[in-house]
Amino acid sequence: MRNDARLLAYSILYQFNNDIKLDLVLNKVFMDHEPDLRSRSRAKVLVNDVMRLRGRLDLMIKHVSGRKIKQIQRPIRLILRIGFYEIMMDESVPDYAAVDSAVEMANDLSNSRSAGFTNAVLRNLTRKKENDQNWLAGLSTDPEWNSIPPWLQDRWKKNLGEAGCIKMAESVNKNPPNFIRFQPDIRSAEEVMNILWEDGIESEIFSGSFLRLSSGLGKLLQTDIFNNGEISIQNPASAAIVDCLDVRPGDTVLDVCAAPGTKSLYLSYMVGDSGRVFASDLIKERVEKGKKDIERHGRSNIEWMVKDASKDTFPKTDLMLIDAPCTGTGVLGRKPDIRWRRKVSDIKEMSEKQYSILNHCAKFINSNGTLVYATCSIEPEENWNVVEQFLKLNPQFFVEKIHSKIPESWIDEKGALQTLPYVHGVDGMFATRIKRS
Repeated sequence: MRNDARLLAYSILYQFNNDIKLDLVLNKVFMDHEPDLRSRSRAKVLVNDVMRLRGRLDLMIKHVSGRKIKQIQRPIRLILRIGFYEIMMDESVPDYAAVDSAVEMANDLSNSRSAGFTNAVLRNLTRKKENDQNWLAGLSTDPEWNSIPPWLQDRWKKNLGEAGCIKMAESVNKNPPNFIRFQPDIRSAEEVMNILWEDGIESEIFSGSFLRLSSGLGKLLQTDIFNNGEISIQNPASAAIVDCLDVRPGDTVLDVCAAPGTKSLYLSYMVGDSGRVFASDLIKERVEKGKKDIERHGRSNIEWMVKDASKDTFPKTDLMLIDAPCTGTGVLGRKPDIRWRRKVSDIKEMSEKQYSILNHCAKFINSNGTLVYATCSIEPEENWNVVEQFLKLNPQFFVEKIHSKIPESWIDEKGALQTLPYVHGVDGMFATRIKRS
């Protein structure tokens, strides 16, 4: 299996379940089998795209095979998903190679009968592809085509409208763009672009200190400029949350729920060597990951703590960032498993947790201090609803319209940051600036 990308992908998909994050399974399989870089990269592409488009693939499998998905044994179901993806959505793979590989896997992992079924279904698919250019027309109007769970589609139709729901689904069903943040005071955009070009990585200026990459992250992780900490992988919307604080050199900032520390790192550059960032997270392993990233960047002005933001004590501060745990519906394209792991009840549970964190942490804001409450969710219950509930019970706090270098189109009618992937071309993020009188 070591260098067989399809088998690696199958193993990852087979071990995944709704109780565990896809990244954890992926990393475990890679550690167990130690694939080479090419197989690793290909397996990751297969896993993410098959997971992202699972609903659409299942719809096609059901149509071509004449069987309900649950009637197909799980191992064969996974093999068919990989095969259908390669035949219908990956022009780099010849159809015959996708069929032969899938049949071989079915024979090895199940039996000859399953292999025969797999062969018949995939051969039928290739014939449809070659002979009937319009066979997908009817399927594309089916809600399953959007590859978003029905409960979430219903929410998006209500909150974003029918067209917004479709556009949101289309956006998160594509491989999202990758961005890097650089420090303009160290290297100019042109310098960074030229260094990346020499390493075979194309990029373009997005805005400010951000470049958008034209390729994946595989090559980037091997570059000197990344490994020496001169650049960071960060979505511009994530950085915009930090910008909402209007941090200045010399400031001290408390960053709770901070791991793995992408925003903490950005804060450390903003406060400079004379400032300080106190970063905390509930999970020790994530804190350790944040510490390692600090080492890579050579930053000494961040202090990490393992703390529960809903009940532990923090030092009093004038500036605080609460990047609250959430359902993550704004980053479904980047984390494709979220759509299948989440359920509608999670929104209520998360909003209760978010309110608990906000209400508790606000106790540690000094008079005239500022906190930014943020999520990577686009669900109102996790965003404005939490903030409004907090303001009702804490009249000494009020919302302050965001005034910073954030694009005006990213600010909603109430003065909060709200980005949507299909509108702004970045991750879906929410942030509001809350002031204490």
